Amino acid sequence: MPGDIEMVGKNLFKLIFLSLFAGWITGAVGMGGGVIFNPLLMSLGHPPKVAAASGMYMIIFSTGAAATVYIINDMLNISYGFWICALVIVGTIIGMIALDKFMTKLNR
Repeated sequence: MPGDIEMVGKNLFKLIFLSLFAGWITGAVGMGGGVIFNPLLMSLGHPPKVAAASGMYMIIFSTGAAATVYIINDMLNISYGFWICALVIVGTIIGMIALDKFMTKLNR
């Protein structure tokens, strides 16, 4: 498609190398991968909304696996999880609206 970013050459090497590094760092210190993946995708030229959506798509698998392990081992308070989920959804919507207004203000 016109306007798509081609993942060849320098961009492909950067994506593979930094993804491996980001996965190792986030796994070692226990932080969310979006902290590293979102700026990485934006540095490759993806718009902020696409970077955020792609980051969430990648992270959902590890989060789902961790939640499944906690549920199997009966270590997860389900009602607490639903409250956190609702708050995260509201915060995400507010954040994306604020980001859109900020990027519009900067003419990006």
